[in-house]
Amino acid sequence: MTDREHIQTLLTVARRYWLEQATQAEIAAEIGYSRSMVSRLLDEARRRGIITFTVQHPLERAIELEDALTRTFGLTCARVAMSNDNATADEVARMAADLVTTYMHPDSVIALSNGRGVASVVHAMTPMRRPGATVVQAIGGTAKGNLLLDSPELCRQLAERIGCAYRVMPAPVLVSNPQAAAALKAEESVGMTIAMASHADILVTGVGAVGMHSVAPIFDHVMSERAHAELLSRGAIGHICGHHVDSRGRHIDADFCQGLMAVPLDRVPSITHVIVSAFGVEKVPALAAILRGNWVTDLVTDIATARAVLGHLD
Repeated sequence: MTDREHIQTLLTVARRYWLEQATQAEIAAEIGYSRSMVSRLLDEARRRGIITFTVQHPLERAIELEDALTRTFGLTCARVAMSNDNATADEVARMAADLVTTYMHPDSVIALSNGRGVASVVHAMTPMRRPGATVVQAIGGTAKGNLLLDSPELCRQLAERIGCAYRVMPAPVLVSNPQAAAALKAEESVGMTIAMASHADILVTGVGAVGMHSVAPIFDHVMSERAHAELLSRGAIGHICGHHVDSRGRHIDADFCQGLMAVPLDRVPSITHVIVSAFGVEKVPALAAILRGNWVTDLVTDIATARAVLGHLD
């Protein structure tokens, strides 16, 4: 038998055994060899690289991405959902809710931003009793669009799910001028809420993308064209809890910021766990920037977004 014929025999035996699930005895009968010879042929095929083994599961890739995100951005924790279909949103929300539950103590203060991602986390929380905890609003209300995604309502819903008190901020997300904003913050109901959120144990927030021709949904109808143009001119690429950053994650302290009713960005690093739940290609540049700025401690996303964010750094 020539070497070419021998290799063909190895291929045939390997294909029948590993791909077509034939037994060694069946293969031996088909090619006229003994069963022990078939076993030796399979060993040879493995040594010569004709047979290779790959042990793989989406969870393995997810864990690799979690490790890469944690190392690259100095995160406390990263969780990457394995699904790449319509179940992604549910899995990301569930994993983020699990993190909140893990970090929550009996007397924790939990601050909430707003938006679809935060709402999904709230809805994924398992009902429990934590009467000593407090849920607090981290950013002013939008009073526009879907109020079920607005921070005051999300605070109420989370407090109901975990059986505790909550505190809302009776103020809009954006005030027209610095003087009005300062007057509102001087009110105890507003100032105390911002102070509590600034000293929270857990902050749950999403990440907003900044577009050339559109503002983030939470600023729709309230941000002026001039303010939007100023942010773009200064390199704004995304925002966290209403605060805009450039591609390197540096805070853009624009005139707009003077009217923002939210936890001050310089207070965010002192919050023990800043949990961001976000995914989707449109979020990648903003998410990468927020991570570069070290504004996040814990990230929950999906495989596609994790890959894209890590690739965005190249």
